[in-house]
Formats: sequence, C-alpha cells, structure tokens
Amino acid sequence: MEAPFTAEFFRRLQQLKIHTRKTFLGTRQGTHRSGKKGHGLEFADYRPYSPGDDFRHIDWQLYGRTDRLYVRQFREEQDLNINLLIDSSHSMNFPKTSTKGTSSGNENKFELAKNISLALGFVALTDGDSVNFSILGQEVSPRYVGPKAASRAFSYLKKFSTQNHSSADFTNLVRVAISKQRSPGKCYLISDFLFEVEDFRSGVDLLRAKNLDISIIQILSESELSLEKLSSNLVVDSEDGAEFQLSVNSETSKEYNRLLSAHQKELKSYCDKYEIDFLTVSSSEQLSELVLNRFPKTGLLS
Repeated sequence: MEAPFTAEFFRRLQQLKIHTRKTFLGTRQGTHRSGKKGHGLEFADYRPYSPGDDFRHIDWQLYGRTDRLYVRQFREEQDLNINLLIDSSHSMNFPKTSTKGTSSGNENKFELAKNISLALGFVALTDGDSVNFSILGQEVSPRYVGPKAASRAFSYLKKFSTQNHSSADFTNLVRVAISKQRSPGKCYLISDFLFEVEDFRSGVDLLRAKNLDISIIQILSESELSLEKLSSNLVVDSEDGAEFQLSVNSETSKEYNRLLSAHQKELKSYCDKYEIDFLTVSSSEQLSELVLNRFPKTGLLS
C-alpha cells in the first residue's frame, strides 16, 4: 500500500474500534455489545430457572436469599454491519487532481474521503465486522468480511474518481445506495455537504429510517473554510463548469464567513437533534492525525 498506509499506520489502526451509540443484532459472533442475551461475558439479567438450563449459570447466592432458582444471563457480543457512503459529485474534486491522480497543493477532498473510508473499513474488518462502500451515484461494493478482505477492499475503492452528477441529487443518491440495506448497523456519511440543508435533511432521514447509527464527516478545503486562502480570483463552479471572477476583500470574506457559519449551524443543529455525530475536517489535514487522534477524541472511533 502507498503512503499514508504504512505498516506503522496499520498497526495503530488495529488498536482502534468502531464506536456505536446503539446495540444491534449482528449475524455472527463478534466484538460489539449486542441486544441479544446468550453466552457472552457481560452479565445482563436474571431469569427463573427452567428444566434443562445449565446448572453452572445458577446463582446459588441468590437462591440462598430467595429460596428460588435463578440463572444468570449474559449479553452476547456480535459483529457489526458497517456502511461507508462517499459523495462523488464534482464538488468533491477540489483541489483538482492532476492527470496522474494527485492534487497540487492541498489534499483532494475525494481522495481524502476514500482514504478515511479505507482506514475506517480496515478498523472494522480487523475487528471482525462486515463492511461495504457506497460511492454515491456510482456503485455499491460487495460486502467484505474479515481481515483478509482488506486488500480487496483497498483495490476496489481506489479505482473510483468523481463523476458528473450534481450534489443536488443527494437524496436520490442515498436512496439508491441503501435500497438493499436489510440490517441496521453503523453508517459513516462523507461529503462536503455544500448543498441545500433541506436536501441534507431528507437524505439523512432515509438513513435514520433504516435504524442506522450515523456519523457524518464533512470535508472542506482550506479555501472553502476561509476565503482568504483562495489561491486565485478565477472561480470555477465544480458542478456546471461555469467560470467567473471573484473579488475577494474584507466585505466579501465577512459575508462568506457569515453564510458558511449559518449553513454549518443548521447542519449541526439537525445532527444534534437526532444524536448524530458531525465532524468537519480540512482536506489539508493528515489522515493519520484525523483517524488516530481526532476521531477517537470526538467519538467516531474508540
């Protein structure tokens, strides 16, 4: 694997775990706390003894106090279904990649989104979870299971680039991506979310309807976070290719910051209402810093 996926990075990823707010019923034994009671290690409850129950699970101290037989129940640990949804609209191709697939200057948003997804996917696969990637507007991957599937997942995801579809289609793209989703689980949604808040709400509502535990990662470039860092006054609309000159001055910057702040506030308010993790990152941030430090601190990983 090429940088930043070094041997040391992989080693540290193996020490992390996908964090969830909810408990789910998985399909196989795993490492996540399940709502199902069975033969795990974590005590869950008592129930009255029934003929055929394992004598080893009888609580004899409780019998001494109540003169009744009760058996201990334990919570099973099962696997978790991990869904990684990645926005591939043209606005994610910024700063633009060269013909060699690399961006000049700061990290390309889409490339960072894929690398974040690969890192999260590796954490899940090495922890016994199942993973699938949805490239919005393009394709949904096969479901990968187990550590040995990590290299196949890397090869699959690395081949994608942004496509000529508008982020205004966000709701429909999410609907298609999760149309075959049958089991609840964890969902990471990655985009710049530079579109109407109402489209954002309706798209995420579809994920909520599937009973998914949602974490949202917003990736913005340095110039999108701060207009003063714009490298050129010639601006190109990434969705339709239109070009125009932008005069950047203190008033322009002030108004832009106001609009961005209002947009971010609405997104965050919606997420807070439904207990959805929301994190904004810069495309210039190092992948290792994000995944190994920021994500655990903000609850996206543990």
